[in-house]
Amino acid sequence: MTYEHALRWLRLESAELATLYPTPRLDYRGRTIAVETVRAYLVQEERRFAEAISMLPPPPRPGMRLIEIGIAYGFLAALAKAAGWAAEGLEVPENIPVYCAFALHHEIPVHPGKLGVKPLDLPEGRYGAVIFSEVLEHLRLPTPLVFRELHRILAPGGYLLLTTPNMARLSNVAKLLLGRNVVEAFPEDAECENATELLTHVREYTMRELRQGLAHAGFDEVSARYSACMERRKLRRLLTAWIPCGRGNLMILARKRA
Repeated sequence: MTYEHALRWLRLESAELATLYPTPRLDYRGRTIAVETVRAYLVQEERRFAEAISMLPPPPRPGMRLIEIGIAYGFLAALAKAAGWAAEGLEVPENIPVYCAFALHHEIPVHPGKLGVKPLDLPEGRYGAVIFSEVLEHLRLPTPLVFRELHRILAPGGYLLLTTPNMARLSNVAKLLLGRNVVEAFPEDAECENATELLTHVREYTMRELRQGLAHAGFDEVSARYSACMERRKLRRLLTAWIPCGRGNLMILARKRA
């Protein structure tokens, strides 16, 4: 699916959000999810969705399965389905009734579960592709464990589409030069033994460590890019046009070795 086609599709589908999210609900972290929240998120992220899905090849044969890990609303999985994949999703059980109405409306099955030290309740080699977009930075797990599990559920030759923030983005470099910390601060009013539970981004990554980690887990790189999909300010977009490695997001398409 091309970038332009994906953007048009998303903007057409946004018209149905009001009927899918009619009542505000609280997610597992106590955040209110309402139609305004979903619509604002889609506007903010639509360029990421369009760019990411444009990297994914069409299924080698009709009906080949794809799963989005951490599907949330399901915009990327729905784009993959529109491109010919038999899309599924995985989401934290308590999040499914809060987030997944869009995915379920598009007849995308959503499995309850989350990545952890135990294998997912998904068969080995089941999927021709895995989408893993803006999830890695939220996990309190070592990347070798995560990549091995994604490798396990992929069929030989299957694709992994990974996107995550770029720790070495230009805005972070500028903050460090000014003596500012780029790591998310703990909430001051946190009264718990493990304050990392309250962080949004537990850890961010560089392109080099992702490439190395994927190679060690049994993947071959198909394509990789520094993406400016989240750059909103004109000056920042201009600067990162000249310094691509300073862009805000990392996008990698990798393939499981046959």
